Amino acid sequence: MKVKAIVFSLLLMLSNFSWAQTDANSSANLSAEPAAKRVYMVLWRGMTDAERGFIDSMLSHNPSVELIIRNANKNKANLSTIRADILRQQPDLVYSFGTTVTTVLAGTEQGRQKGLHITDIPLIFNIVADPMGAGLVSNYRAPAFNVTGTSHLVPMATQVAAMQEIEGVETVAVIYNSKEKNSLLQVDSLKAAIEAAKLKLVEYPLNNTADANAAESFATLAQQLKQQGVDIVYMPSDSYLISHAKTLVKAVHDQGIPVFSATEEPIRSAGAYMGVVSRYYNVGQFAAYKAEQILFDGKTVAQVPVETLKRFSFIVNIAAAKQLNRFPPVTIMQTAEVVGE
Repeated sequence: MKVKAIVFSLLLMLSNFSWAQTDANSSANLSAEPAAKRVYMVLWRGMTDAERGFIDSMLSHNPSVELIIRNANKNKANLSTIRADILRQQPDLVYSFGTTVTTVLAGTEQGRQKGLHITDIPLIFNIVADPMGAGLVSNYRAPAFNVTGTSHLVPMATQVAAMQEIEGVETVAVIYNSKEKNSLLQVDSLKAAIEAAKLKLVEYPLNNTADANAAESFATLAQQLKQQGVDIVYMPSDSYLISHAKTLVKAVHDQGIPVFSATEEPIRSAGAYMGVVSRYYNVGQFAAYKAEQILFDGKTVAQVPVETLKRFSFIVNIAAAKQLNRFPPVTIMQTAEVVGE
């Protein structure tokens, strides 16, 4: 595969901030060929499988695409700097990871400001749990402005039904970052699904999300869960929790309580018990397909609907099941991908 110009410059720390540039000689040699499409990718917590899927799909179909990659390193101040650079560089398309990144870059439909936010460049968001609830779009079928993309979250009723398949689940606890709008939206959705399923929900908002206090906070929280008689813990798609998944899962599993994850990474890498998920890599490929429609097929943003995948995956961590001595029922194991063997 011939790649005319690919720029990978990951901003891991603000002190390492350096703007990516193409080689001048390479640019001169390609002057007679059509200009490469420039895609500016903005990450929140480094490269995930969502970006790997996006990049692999984009470059396999369109080898002349130029990628400029920035990582905000979970810092909103970095996002403001990156947003200013996007407005200066005027790429052909912007890719944004997650609700926080997308909101800072493009604003909400009701709060966007021309000159401050990205209002004239097509933006494809990825891994956004509730695009409408976050105010990013008000019409999934025909987005009204310059923003569209993909959602990764499996319908909450489907996730709750999966939890109900596990024997003895009557009380569900949800741990979430009270400072992250994405998490608050998921909790609201979970409440409705839990009520419809006639289960009990216990909420545990995290008011202190300092990285240095994570281990102590989770240990104390896990003891409270045990005292409350919680049967299973729901871990939403929350960047803070995913970043500290190993610490959280260990603390909760040590109390004999399984963790059900809304996303795959905590199950694969942190030992969470199970989940029914959209694979990040596949969602990234889907986001790339939407980007290609705008860049190469002549479609407008309004012609590219906001969607989620139609097929979901059960993932079970068998090592966690053995530790907890709680094995999912045959109805799940027959179709699940088993990890942690």
